[in-house]
Amino acid sequence: MDRRNLLKTILAWVPILVYAPAWAAAQAPAPAARVISLSPFITETIYLMGAQDQLLADTTYCTVPPEAAQKEKIGSVTQMNVEKIISLQPDLVISSPLSKKKQLKILQSQGLQIMKIRNPKTFDQMCAITLKIADALGKTAQAKALIKQASDDVDSIRRQVASLIPRRVFIQLGLKPLHTVNKDLFINEYLIQANAVNIAEDQPSGIYSREEVIKQNPDVILVATMGSSKKAAALEKKRWMAFPFLTSAKNNEIHVLDPEVICHPTPVSFASGLKQVAVLIHPEINSTQESR
Repeated sequence: MDRRNLLKTILAWVPILVYAPAWAAAQAPAPAARVISLSPFITETIYLMGAQDQLLADTTYCTVPPEAAQKEKIGSVTQMNVEKIISLQPDLVISSPLSKKKQLKILQSQGLQIMKIRNPKTFDQMCAITLKIADALGKTAQAKALIKQASDDVDSIRRQVASLIPRRVFIQLGLKPLHTVNKDLFINEYLIQANAVNIAEDQPSGIYSREEVIKQNPDVILVATMGSSKKAAALEKKRWMAFPFLTSAKNNEIHVLDPEVICHPTPVSFASGLKQVAVLIHPEINSTQESR
């Protein structure tokens, strides 16, 4: 092809190149104005990005922030009221892995749009999920801003603990049976980012024995008993302290942690929880901060 024909070809494509972005923008779906959340952390994410006015309804477990409890309820996390959801005519239903596939198929058969969200295991996945939800709700700019702030906070903690000796940690989540955190739960990410070693990371299930904890002899024990009272957690700490040969008991490094601090897998909640967890694992970083 000679230069003259080549120039004609390029010029022929110029209008398409110029107008394609505008055409693509026109084809982009409008932000969902009527959204139903089927998970507490999805609801919290929607509030964090300031899209609560677009939240039509959520589950009975959605209580964070407190205003979320006042929203219309469509059932629990595992059992939704399909008929009610259809009657509300949402633009988008955001589900979690706990949502029943059979019920989701019924909603799809009625023409409802479903966005399926996985449970995140890492901070990066939390950020990606937040952006995915934000894009659907027209809140991308807001989501990017809060993700940047959360990322800066996480990076700050990582820098403070990077040169410290990794400490071995056991996190207790349940009482009977004794339940802990393995690498399949996002809570394990707190220990990774805090420069700590989870003694139960490779445990195939969350069930652990007290004898094994004693055998592993962790430097720190964090008690955050899900679904139990703070009194129960305090009693559990007392039970661990009854083993004076445990390094964590001897050094008074058995701590009761509010489960609400670590149970919300959003970037903002994670950054806030990491600050508290990191100080419990590496108390010297708290002294550094206070001296500044």
